Amino acid sequence: MNIKKYFKEENYIHYSNCHEDFLMLKKYLSNSEKEILSIASGLDNSLAFLVNDKVHVLAFDNNPSQIALGELKKTAIKVLDYDEFLILLGLKEGNRLDIYKTVSTQLDENSKNYFDNHLFLIELGLVHIGRFEYYFRLFRKKVLPLLAKEKHIKEFANATTIEEQRECYNKYICTRRFKFVFKIFFSKKVMKKNGRDKDYFKYSKGHLHTLLKQRVDRGFYNFLNKDNPYFNYVLKNTYEALPFYAEKDNFYKIKKNIDNIEVVQRDFKDVLNKKYDFMNLSDIFEYMSQEETINYEKLIFNSLNPKGRVAFWNMMNERSFNNHQRINTTQDIENDRAFFYGDFLVYENN
Repeated sequence: MNIKKYFKEENYIHYSNCHEDFLMLKKYLSNSEKEILSIASGLDNSLAFLVNDKVHVLAFDNNPSQIALGELKKTAIKVLDYDEFLILLGLKEGNRLDIYKTVSTQLDENSKNYFDNHLFLIELGLVHIGRFEYYFRLFRKKVLPLLAKEKHIKEFANATTIEEQRECYNKYICTRRFKFVFKIFFSKKVMKKNGRDKDYFKYSKGHLHTLLKQRVDRGFYNFLNKDNPYFNYVLKNTYEALPFYAEKDNFYKIKKNIDNIEVVQRDFKDVLNKKYDFMNLSDIFEYMSQEETINYEKLIFNSLNPKGRVAFWNMMNERSFNNHQRINTTQDIENDRAFFYGDFLVYENN
């Protein structure tokens, strides 16, 4: 099946990776958390919590395709060795279908049926099968080569110092043509059609391309591309710098604790029926009005244990809670290796 046809199905994988920097969440973990609620998405960050022992993670999503992907990643970590796992992800060459056959014998029925009916996704590699990731591939393969010479793109992607990277960006990459095409390619209109759900922009204000350009500049000026997994994927369509969960040492820690994660298809309200010590809510409130966000505030804090924390990102919308004190994270966004977000918010249940 053609991947563009796949994205026309009723249920498809929107994100095959998490595009929020786990190190931001890690900073606000106290290492005493036992119960963690986490939006599943590509499951990367939900899995990353398992580097700590005695942690139970409930990863939820209302998209059955995301649940199938999450179950596949979870089961793959459980049954594969590290190199086989990287092959299945699409980060090393190898026979992915044979590896999938091994994993599929221990998959739940729904997830097995989903991928048995979409084996071409396995062949592509799991990090490459989301609609959002497809959008980045379009940019790297079709757009970026028109804006700069390949040798300059490689020089920029592999710079060994921030100074070298900044100079290359300013001299060869960030040209008038780049700014013009960036404005079009990362406009709401084009992203609605090719990259993200229309509902994501329901409450957004301002020009998306302007916000993203400012944040891209910040990322290129603060972090080496070759060491930053989030820029790795945009510039190289792969992860040479691995996400936290896929680093070798972390993989084996997660493997040891893999039975401590539960991946469920649920709506947000339906998982707020027990107590948690930490909540990773990604950018869930981008899909909601500020009024809806406030309505969830009481439900969230009723489900947090004393000293429990909730963390989420804002991209285009300024969402916040009214009745609880925010931890000062003002400087943290400057350390966020993922370049999409304008703010990172953490609240504690005092």
